[in-house]
Amino acid sequence: MTEYSFTKAVPVWEEGKEKEMNYWLCFRAETGKHESITLALTGSSAYIVKVNGAFVAFGPARCAHGYYRVDELDLSSLCTHDKNIITITALGYNCTSFYHLCQPSFLCAELICDGKVTAATGDSGFTARYIAEHEQKAEKFSFQRTFTEVYNLDGSYRDFEVASDVSSLAQVKLVPTEKKAFIARDSALNSYYHVPAKKIVRRGAFDVGDYSATIGYGRHIKEISYKMTGFTLDEVTTNSLLEARNIENKDITVTDIAADCTDIEKNHFAVFEMERNTTGQIEFDIVCEDDAEVLVTFSELLEKSGSEPVDFRHAGLVCSMIWRLKKGEYHLSTAEPYTAMYIKFAAKKANIRVSRVGMNYFGADMPKKAYAGSDKALGEIFDAAIETYRQNTFTIYMDCPSRERAGWLCDSFFTSRVEKVLTGKSETEKVFLENFLLPDSFEALPHGMLPMCYPGDHRNGNFIPNWAMWYVLELEEYLGRTGNRALIDTAKEKIYALLDYFRRFENEYSLLEKLDGWVFVEWSKSNELTQDVNFPTNMLYARMLESVARLYDDANAMEKAQKIKDAVNTLSFTGEFYCDNAVRSSDGNLVLSDKYTESCQYYAFFCGVATFDSRPGLWQIMRDDFGPGRVDVWPNFREDAKWKNVYPSNAFIGDYLRLELIYLFGDYDKLTADIKSFFTKMAETTGTLWENETSNASCNHGFASHVLYWMDKLGMIKNI
Repeated sequence: MTEYSFTKAVPVWEEGKEKEMNYWLCFRAETGKHESITLALTGSSAYIVKVNGAFVAFGPARCAHGYYRVDELDLSSLCTHDKNIITITALGYNCTSFYHLCQPSFLCAELICDGKVTAATGDSGFTARYIAEHEQKAEKFSFQRTFTEVYNLDGSYRDFEVASDVSSLAQVKLVPTEKKAFIARDSALNSYYHVPAKKIVRRGAFDVGDYSATIGYGRHIKEISYKMTGFTLDEVTTNSLLEARNIENKDITVTDIAADCTDIEKNHFAVFEMERNTTGQIEFDIVCEDDAEVLVTFSELLEKSGSEPVDFRHAGLVCSMIWRLKKGEYHLSTAEPYTAMYIKFAAKKANIRVSRVGMNYFGADMPKKAYAGSDKALGEIFDAAIETYRQNTFTIYMDCPSRERAGWLCDSFFTSRVEKVLTGKSETEKVFLENFLLPDSFEALPHGMLPMCYPGDHRNGNFIPNWAMWYVLELEEYLGRTGNRALIDTAKEKIYALLDYFRRFENEYSLLEKLDGWVFVEWSKSNELTQDVNFPTNMLYARMLESVARLYDDANAMEKAQKIKDAVNTLSFTGEFYCDNAVRSSDGNLVLSDKYTESCQYYAFFCGVATFDSRPGLWQIMRDDFGPGRVDVWPNFREDAKWKNVYPSNAFIGDYLRLELIYLFGDYDKLTADIKSFFTKMAETTGTLWENETSNASCNHGFASHVLYWMDKLGMIKNI
């Protein structure tokens, strides 16, 4: 961690508004042409920087509670006019999420021209206005993120960003906020560029119905409380979900036409298709013949049957954004990044003409790597994995760029390997791991436990004990990748507090029993077999203790790890397979459930409870009879599947443990075949890799890019 000090700037916000939810301000400063122009800034919750009305960057880099990473943006080449207008749209959410932290709003920024501070918040040079045209009281987009976006605009919507004289516009009183702890970004800036829509794939008409009496709402809308803050339905001024649900499509036509300037009549719609599943701000130009309302919905998938081609509720989201526009011309975009392959424009109240439809791409830089082979399917998988990595590596590793944008442990174990393969560095990983170490404690979590994802708010007290174990495994690999002993030593206190936490759950065999929290093995039957003693969890516990032993030269940890592995082999292995769990009977004995999962077997080998030499028969079954050939549509077995008493794995993380074991065993032909079996459909369908084997959840999940790690080991990746 590198502390950062501003020269003049102090954190500010509109007086009395720093704790309001979803309150947005736009800050403005001006500058001439200079040899060197740098904008240093940070804030809560997020900001968008523009120069002369053109997008520059979104930030800040995410950090732990009470700490704020500072971006330094070089604007020298962008400020080419005699008078340049720099605006910072500051989004103050003050809402619990796994994305932006629920903290009081502020902006701290200073403009440095040729080494001299020419504007600084709390000093001089910056003014600000309240963005009243953005509706503050909106629904939450998802449980894990903040709010949907609703706008009411007229022709003056960009004046503060581009007009020379804004003295007539109402401005707010800015006051200093509490002092903040600033630290350096310590990672590369991200890439932004326009990605155009490829074509229009559906057109049609619609009526407007009323589903207010029957619509169902997710917990993020109907269960608002201190633990999950937001606006209640009674407070919301525009019900974005209901507005989208009320659209009754008709006369749907399949089209295949270029996504050029497109006229959409009143009560008609058009669906645009991106080249692949893409993350960024949805943006478009629009001309309204009269006062209009435009409903923009989007999804990662196209529904090829039924009445709604774009499932705006896919994976529990509210992918519905609304613009109410006075007659005129507009260049519009969402403020936040979203993920979509299909974007639907529905014209209400007036005819519209849309053009330049696409997305302002958000992601990591394109790595200087290419697929080295000639196999078409593997080439498509490589491209999909690259995009999956890039779109999920934005200041931290994320699970998905759509539903959550959350920094999940376990996912990060896999994504971190990919960063090293693609960049030769571990910059994002350092920041990711460091964020967990900065706070002294975590609200609502038991002492010693790490959050399952971070930065994030966990006021409901939920946590995944298994994911804290993965943090330790990743620490050991991080040390091997970087040699950064300092971070390992910084983590020691938290790691041993974690060991103290787990110790209270150890039974007579040193096995963890009746763990609190959300015991998570993987997204399959495995997650139904987690009590009282879950053997995959204990296998992972043993491997974590081995990591502790190696990281901190702890012989006791290594001894306990071996004791746990011996106990698992004695209690769980039934001659053919490892049983997933045991339940404590009324007479005090542990009784096996007689339930078996494919993933439990993978955990056994991955964690060193079993080896290729110690269980050769089991390994042969796993390698030859398990895997992608067992199921038709997950989780349904194929007619000829073997071992139907062993429940199949899902993508996260059973399939990945399988592929890792096949790689370690050295069966590279089998590894290649399984990679193609698991990922070809994903790459062909969305151009990204999925959370599950099916498309029912996120279709763009960061850990899935780990296929690049194996492709690199197989010599399938080359430098360019």
